[in-house]
Amino acid sequence: MKNLYFDTRELDLRATQNFSLPPMLLMENAARGMEVFLKKYFKRGQKVLIVCGSGDNGADGLALARMLCSSFKIFLYLPLSLKSELAKLQMERLSNLKEHFTLLEKCENLSHQDYDIVLDCLFGVGLKGDLNKELLNLLKVLNNLKAIKISCDVPSGIKSCGTPQNLDGKPLAFLADYTLCMGAFKLSLFSDLAKDFVGKIKCLSLGIPRKIYETHSSFKLLEKKDFKPPIRTKNLCNKGSFGHLATFVGENSNAPILATSAAFKIGSGLCTLIHKTPLQFPLELMQNQNLPKNTTAMLIGMGLGKEENSKNIQDTLKILKANLHLPVVLDADIFYHKDFKEILQNAKYPILTPHIKEFSHLLTLINIQTNLQEILENKIHFAQTFLQNFPHCILVLKGANTLIVTKENIFINPLGNNSLAKGGSGDVLAGLISGLLAQGYSPINASIQGVLAHALSAKNFTKKYANFSLTPLDLISQIRYL
Repeated sequence: MKNLYFDTRELDLRATQNFSLPPMLLMENAARGMEVFLKKYFKRGQKVLIVCGSGDNGADGLALARMLCSSFKIFLYLPLSLKSELAKLQMERLSNLKEHFTLLEKCENLSHQDYDIVLDCLFGVGLKGDLNKELLNLLKVLNNLKAIKISCDVPSGIKSCGTPQNLDGKPLAFLADYTLCMGAFKLSLFSDLAKDFVGKIKCLSLGIPRKIYETHSSFKLLEKKDFKPPIRTKNLCNKGSFGHLATFVGENSNAPILATSAAFKIGSGLCTLIHKTPLQFPLELMQNQNLPKNTTAMLIGMGLGKEENSKNIQDTLKILKANLHLPVVLDADIFYHKDFKEILQNAKYPILTPHIKEFSHLLTLINIQTNLQEILENKIHFAQTFLQNFPHCILVLKGANTLIVTKENIFINPLGNNSLAKGGSGDVLAGLISGLLAQGYSPINASIQGVLAHALSAKNFTKKYANFSLTPLDLISQIRYL
């Protein structure tokens, strides 16, 4: 699990003030880190285009150009006048090696060469506004070059909030194959809207141990190694030793069965579907009209239905309300019922698992009316605002990079992939979380481990099979290999 930072310039300033490390030394170390990366993964003598901006991000690129001159064929393009003192100093140093690089004068000249690598050092982490047409056109030109594309710190065009630029109604930023972060991971790289632009993200050292360089952050980046499967170590046990999940079934039984099957596969000892009439379901699952006495967690929402006057739904909600002392996962249709706010306020350990559209409805509970695009552009802000009103909840906000939000922290899972964009995958996620919850996991740990199990199962599937072919049953079958 790694720390994430909205702006690492504060960390740089702290390194300068507390450890007597001047900005120039940090810059040299950043450039040296990029140099090491390039020499490790690419052949000497390849053509490298470095595009530098006017500030310190551009200065990083100029320092790198100086370091690469003897090993690569360097082409340099400066679309903006240099403004920062460090950039001017780095250009002065580089000018002493002018016979070892080619300075390109115009944007049109960029396409006259075939490059092996394009390095984006235009804008760093502090970009807030919209770029002008000339710079947007430059990004388009760079994206069209057939070369490996690498961004320094943040792909140019991605704003500090994680939102790309807009050109003719379409998102635009430098389309990186790799993003090389300097010192620490930036929060903006892990927004849903940035995911298609950042490529593989690597963090380079500034020559300071991470424990010294970094400070506390409430934003955490989940990693594969954070997943801890519910391995059974005790032999003196029985099915009751591993919890009992009760899943409420409504108008549609398919989604609850999928979810409950996932819970059973992730280790819940017993799983019961709560429904008045007989169902067809997998043999390993049980059915009951009432909540079993030994229930350790509940799951409700998927396939429940939105008909307020349905007697089956009213009876179901009555059972739910009487047992809100138990941990519960709330999903899908339950969000739309008129009693939901009461249920949410009275639940002791609620976990909510909405997608963006469902979350837009949840925001109306706190009198926020907004659209899906605005939520995507300000996902963390809206999630934190919701938790301020319901601080006892855990919000698992599904998306390209799923958020797990508590009143203290936000955990971001970057491991999910596009194979999960299928009906039923969200039901499986809710089942995984509730299955772990039933086994005695804390609500936050169940949420983290469930989200990771979900993402890693999809990732394992796509190593062998086409990403478009994943089904919820495929996802469940992959759990055995975690």
